[in-house]
Amino acid sequence: MSLSLRSFSTLVQTAVATAQASCTGKLTLATGTPGRALIESVSALGLWLQYILVQILCRTRLATSVGADCDSFVGDFGMTRLPGVRSLGSVTMTCFSYGDISAVIRPGVLVRTASATTFQVVTDETHEQWSHETGGYIRPAGMASVTVPVEALMEGVQGNVPVGAISLMGTSVAGIDIVTNPRAFANGSDQETDAQLRARFPLWLAAKASASRGAIENAVAGVQNNLAYAVFDGQTPDGASRAGYFTVVVDDGSDRVPEPVLRQVYAQVENCKALGVGFSVQRPLILSLDIAMTVHIVKDADAARVQTSVMAAIDQDIRAARIGGGYAFSRLAYLAYAAAGEAVTTVTQISLDGAQNDVPGQARQSLLPGMISVQIVQEG
Repeated sequence: MSLSLRSFSTLVQTAVATAQASCTGKLTLATGTPGRALIESVSALGLWLQYILVQILCRTRLATSVGADCDSFVGDFGMTRLPGVRSLGSVTMTCFSYGDISAVIRPGVLVRTASATTFQVVTDETHEQWSHETGGYIRPAGMASVTVPVEALMEGVQGNVPVGAISLMGTSVAGIDIVTNPRAFANGSDQETDAQLRARFPLWLAAKASASRGAIENAVAGVQNNLAYAVFDGQTPDGASRAGYFTVVVDDGSDRVPEPVLRQVYAQVENCKALGVGFSVQRPLILSLDIAMTVHIVKDADAARVQTSVMAAIDQDIRAARIGGGYAFSRLAYLAYAAAGEAVTTVTQISLDGAQNDVPGQARQSLLPGMISVQIVQEG
C-alpha cells in the first residue's frame, strides 16, 4: 500500500489555505510575516514526524527492514544471521633438495598470496601424512612435496583465490622451499545479506514442525551461508528407491565439500529427522562444463570489457544452477547478449562441453564452470 506523504511546500500551502478559509477577517500570510513563520515552523515539525513514522513502519516489517533492524526482527523469533565462511582448500609444499631432507608442517603455518590474503594450515587427522607423534604433516626424505589443508584467516569471498595464487610462505619451514595451490578456492562467502536472511526466514519458521521437508532443508541451510543443497526423498545415495530413507546432497561451490562441513550437516539433520528414518549426506557429483564461443562486436566497443563481462556472466550462471539440474545450450547466446548489451552483433561457434546440445540433469549432479573461451571479433 502506498503512503500519502506530503512535502514541506505542500504542508505549508495546505496550512495557509486552511487558515485563510477559517478566518473571517483579512489574514496576511506572505513570506516573512509572523503568521507565515509560525506555519513554516509547524510544517517543518510535521515533516520530521512524518519521516519518523515512515521509519517506524519500515521497522515493523521484515521486508522493509535493513541491517540491525533485520537482526532484531528475526531475533524475536530466536533466529540469527549466518556469519561469513572461511575459504578452505589445499596447498602443495615442495622442497628442491628433498633427497636427504624431511619436513614437518604443523597446524598454524601461514601461507599467503601476493596480495597478502593469508591462510593457515589446519589439522586433519585423517590425512595420510599426518603424524600424531609430531603433531603435524610429514614430508619424508625422498618425497619432493606434500599437500596439506589450509583455511583463510578471514571470513568472506576475499579468500576465494584462483589456481596458483598462493605462492608465498608466511612462516618459514625447514625443508620447504615453495608453495602453491593446485586448485582454485571457491567456498568462502560473506556474512548472510539482508535479502538472504529474508528468504531463509519462512523456511526457518516452517522448520518448527520437526521431521518435515522444511525442517530438513532449514537444518542444512543453517550450517553456513554458502551451501546449496537438494533433498532426495525415498532415494539412497546410489539412486535406488527405498521407503523411509532420504539423501541430502550439499555443495559449497568448490570441487570437493570439506569433511567438517559434511559432518556438521549430518549432525543438524540428525537432530530434526523423524525417529526410525534413515538418511545420508553426500557430496555432489561434479560436472565441469567447458564453454567456447565467438562474439562479434561493433567497431567502437571495448573488446576487453565485453570479453570479461561475458565470461563472468557465464561463470556465475553455471554456478547458480541447482543440484540435480541440467544446463540449456540456448542460455549461452542469451548470456552473451545480456552481459555485453548493444555492443554484440552476433554470437557464433558456440559449444557446450564440446557439443551443441543441452546438458541433461541427473540426481546428485552439480555443475561447475570449466574452461571458458570467448573469442572477440571486432567488426570493421
